[in-house]
Amino acid sequence: MVCSLSIFAYASEINIDEPKESHKYVVSSINENDVTYICEDCGETVNVPKSEIIVMWNIDYVNKPPQPTDIDDSSYFDLNNDNIINAKDFAILNKF
Repeated sequence: MVCSLSIFAYASEINIDEPKESHKYVVSSINENDVTYICEDCGETVNVPKSEIIVMWNIDYVNKPPQPTDIDDSSYFDLNNDNIINAKDFAILNKF
């Protein structure tokens, strides 16, 4: 079997990213500017500005359970911790 050199050159250009660490965040606290989350598994705490969450909001996540961050960032949207993303979460986000 003969392989062309161009196949090897192409294969060397492919970037393979390491899988990112997965977190499933639940809301710890909410204030006027930020939402503080804690990971259910590892306990990592992160603060995310509400303005960033508003920009990430997507209607495709509504009426679905939040997913870990290695799938998507939808765990940021379940603001009332009822394990479903819905209008209640959107209202909490826009309340302040």
